[in-house]
Amino acid sequence: MKINYLRNFDEDKRISMNEYANDLIHYQKNYSSKIEVTEHTPKINPFFKLLPDNWKLRFARYIGYPLSIKKLPNYDITHVLDHSYAHLVKNIKSKVKILTVHDLIPLIYEGKPLKDIYNFSGKKSDKNKKYLFRYSAKHFKYFDRIIAVSHNTKKDILKLTDCLESKITVIHMNIPKEYFNSVSIDKEKICQKYKIPIKPKKILISGNGFYKNHITSIKILENLLDKNFDVCIVWIGHKGDLNKINNPNIVNKIYKIPIVDKKELPFIYKICDIALVPSLYEGMGLVAIEAMSTGIPVVTSNTSSIPEIVGEEGITCDPTNDEQMTQSIIKLLTNKEFYQKKINDGLIRSKLFDYDRMHKSIISIYKDELSKKVK
Repeated sequence: MKINYLRNFDEDKRISMNEYANDLIHYQKNYSSKIEVTEHTPKINPFFKLLPDNWKLRFARYIGYPLSIKKLPNYDITHVLDHSYAHLVKNIKSKVKILTVHDLIPLIYEGKPLKDIYNFSGKKSDKNKKYLFRYSAKHFKYFDRIIAVSHNTKKDILKLTDCLESKITVIHMNIPKEYFNSVSIDKEKICQKYKIPIKPKKILISGNGFYKNHITSIKILENLLDKNFDVCIVWIGHKGDLNKINNPNIVNKIYKIPIVDKKELPFIYKICDIALVPSLYEGMGLVAIEAMSTGIPVVTSNTSSIPEIVGEEGITCDPTNDEQMTQSIIKLLTNKEFYQKKINDGLIRSKLFDYDRMHKSIISIYKDELSKKVK
């Protein structure tokens, strides 16, 4: 069985998509000698590089990439790993065409103000119609099978596209258990490495983008400091200028961590006391599972896919209610028995997301769809 994975442009800088691709390709390459795996990463045509930045990738994605796909050989399976590239489907020559859909955020929030910590009012937000994303989404129905990363994502696909339900299979994303585990570490050593104080209670947040809802995270930090809790935020993957936050007095309570290697990431989790995931929307919410797997209690939202992922083992709240989330964090910080219970609950919950089962389920889909073409 010959499988080709179609990746997105490096210039897209879609970290979560790249991690998904890296993980899937690495696993399948080592799974069986009967599976031959190749991957294709597109390059931007030099001519397109002369265009303004906001047009360069658009031309590359919707004109250059489809044309380059026509030059690829025929495979048994071609798997498009990012739903934003679904429009490639008609140029793919493989017997079987598979697409992974992570989320439909551009359509869900189309035309709505997109608030973030630098734009509390929602002014100057992108309220444009997502014509290009809609164009890609219209091609979902032409794939032989759609892999949705959550039941909530499947629901959104059925609501916002004309893809048949019979084509959609839900396979939750999972994480490498050899890295994400509850094995103890030298916390002081890791704190020194990243210049984070050891004493304060540390609240982990992750990611950027309006839907991560770190407006609420900042308000929670303010609430806790006002109540004289010795806390700080450890922010993985922050890209902006913290000095532009409305309240400059809390800037020195936020520690930025750059994007780190997947093997290093669990150490960041383990120096923290609580994971805060106040997202308005998540295709799956991998941060919550990563935290639970490393023995960190999770305070998160009751929206989109998150309750499906964390179950009753996570603490779910209204993501716009910073006081409710603050009180949940206070209970964890002040009630040792409750804190330990949520650690234990999370470790049990995380075992439901089996790493090998995820990959074997994807291989099973490949074989199933390929068998239909051979008959």
